[in-house]
Order: sequence, then C-alpha cells, then structure tokens
Amino acid sequence: MGPLIKKKIDLLAECIFAKIQKSEKNESFGVYSGQFGLLLFLLYYSRYSQNEKHALVTEKYAEELLDLFAVKEKSHTFCSGFAGILYLFEFLNENRIINLDVSNIQLILDNYLAKRMRLDINQRIFDFMHGAMGVGLYFLKRKTNPEYIQELVDFLYKTAEKDNDNQTFKWESVVDYENNLIGYNFSLCHGISSIIVFLSRVVENGMSNEKVQEMLFNAVNFLLSQQKDVSQFGSFFPSMLIKNSSVPIQKSRLAWCYGDLGNGIVLRQAGKALKKPDLEKRGLEVLIHSTFRRSSHETSVIDAGICHGSAGIAMIFRRMFFETQRDEFKQAISYWINQTLNFSRFEDGLVGYKTLRKDQWECDYSLLTGISGIGLVLLSYIDDNQQDWDELFLIS
Repeated sequence: MGPLIKKKIDLLAECIFAKIQKSEKNESFGVYSGQFGLLLFLLYYSRYSQNEKHALVTEKYAEELLDLFAVKEKSHTFCSGFAGILYLFEFLNENRIINLDVSNIQLILDNYLAKRMRLDINQRIFDFMHGAMGVGLYFLKRKTNPEYIQELVDFLYKTAEKDNDNQTFKWESVVDYENNLIGYNFSLCHGISSIIVFLSRVVENGMSNEKVQEMLFNAVNFLLSQQKDVSQFGSFFPSMLIKNSSVPIQKSRLAWCYGDLGNGIVLRQAGKALKKPDLEKRGLEVLIHSTFRRSSHETSVIDAGICHGSAGIAMIFRRMFFETQRDEFKQAISYWINQTLNFSRFEDGLVGYKTLRKDQWECDYSLLTGISGIGLVLLSYIDDNQQDWDELFLIS
C-alpha cells in the first residue's frame, strides 16, 4: 500500500500547487475552508518531499497570503476566519515550521476577535467552528489575554441550564437551522463536546477555578446521561437531542464532526483534566468499540474528507494509537487509510476525490472536507510523523 499512498500524495500536491497558481482574490483564507488550509498541507508536503522548488513555491504562497489576509478576510470564526488563521500562526511558530509574523497588527486583530466574541456571547452562539468557542480556543493558545477567557467562562456558567440534583450542565442551541429546531448538540464541531474540550484546556493551562471545575464535571455528567445501549442503539451517543420533537433519536455517524469518536476523545481529555481515570477509561472503551464499526450501514461514511469521512477517522485512530499503542487502533488505521484510497473514484474529481455536500458531489480543495485534509492525513501516515497538527481539530 505504501507506493500507492506515496503516488497519491504526490498527485494531490501537484493538484494543489496548480490550484494556488490561479487562486482568485475573493476566495476564503480560512484554515478549515480556504487557502491557509492548503498552505498547511503544502508546508508539510515540502518537508516530506525535500524538494527545494516545492519549498520556494510554498514560502512564496505563504508570503502572499500574509500580505492579503488582514485586509481581505471578513470572518472572525475558527472555520473560515481570523480565529482559525491566528491559531494556525501560533501553531506554526511554536513548532518552528514557518515564522508568520503579524506582531505589527496583532493587537488590532485580537481586539477585533474579542469584540466579535462578545457579539457571539450576546447572541448565545457558542459554536466552535462559527462562534465564541473558536475564538476562546485561539485566546487560550495565545496565552496573553486571560480576561477574555474569563469572559467566556462567565458566559458559559451564566447560560448553562443547571440541574443541581443530577449534577448536570447543558447548553441549548439551534441544532437544525433549516427547520429551526432547538436542542442540545453533542459534537466537536458545533456542540457541547467542544465546550468540554475548551474547559479541559482551561484547566490544563492553569486557569481553573471552582466555576470551571464545576462546569466541566457537570457537562461531562450531562453527556454521560445521554449514553445509550450501543448493542441496541448502534452508537454510544446520539448526534443531538431535539426539544419538543416527536422525531426519534438517531444513532450518530462515525466521524470527527459528530458521534462517538469525538465524544470518546472529550471524555479522555476531561478525565485527564479532572484527574479521573474512570472517565479516561470510559472514553477509551467508546473509541475501541468504534474500531469495529466498518460497514457503511454502521458508519454512514461515503467520502474521504476529515470532517465526516474516512481520513478523519484514520486521523483519530492514529492519535489513539500514539497514546495507547493498542492493536485495535493500529488495525483500524490501516482499514481507514485503505478506504481513503478507495474513495478516489471519480473521473472528474480532484485526483479522483469528490465531497458530498447537500446531495451534490463537488470538487473540494479544503482542509476540512477536501483534498488538503485527505493529503495531510495520508502524508502523516506514510511519513510516520506524530501528526502534531491534529490539535487544530481538538483531538490532542
């Protein structure tokens, strides 16, 4: 499988290099959705290929993006805007991959993000990818503005629905915008699971207090209160709980965005933060069970992207193998890497890949759902590197 993977990675890189030569000025700069996601793949590919030409083209692309993003980008979010881009800069500088210096405008950008975070707080939008939580995770990474972290902690405490008898905290949100359905979202990308990650990182950063500890413990309790009998339900956790609805609760898919993989990860992170090995063990049990879900009926996996496809599953199982060295994860990695290769099947795709979006198969270059993310997962696998970039997806 090795030679096939290497060939696929090279073809994906050629495709992305060709893309950046003709990038339009109105394209998104976002890490998940746009050009900085492409840059992340190219930076790793240049180190992998050891090709001077690749390195020079990638450095030039980085310089072009750096010159443009601050005046062209309009979004503040982690997915598509400044929060994700600036988090990426912190990561790249910290790991000495490339130095992207925005010190001359850092204060302006941080003040803008703080303002937008407050607007999201006022509208009760805690969404990681598109709201306050993504900005908060950037400020945690930056480690320069504890007052902004405290604002977000206070917001979460104030807006939580508290059940003191059962020791649960939960946060209501829109779970389906098209049908205006309200409920409780159990996902890394938009839901309560990302709140658990945020609070766990607050603890790990030495910024914890009684309020943070109480919220984290009770949010985990609420998540656990929704656990199902996996042998009957098909997954440990549902994707969401809809209020005032007769729609039956559905099992969750196998994916980074929603479902057991993300919730297994957050249980382990919360267990470490709270120093509760039983929580870590429960998360591990969820993740090990997930290695045996492989049929399309069990997983709902139909494409290769990181968000809801095979590459994202391989990414998570690699992280778990690094942490545990368990054979179940090693075997699952091989299976899902092979599935990722198999999803390259479209004659009019990007190196054979397309992404399903709203019942339409589309060519997609992005990190979150397209070939940049697919390429990054395949490259980390074949290069046998530590996949340190996966912290951008909240799993490490």
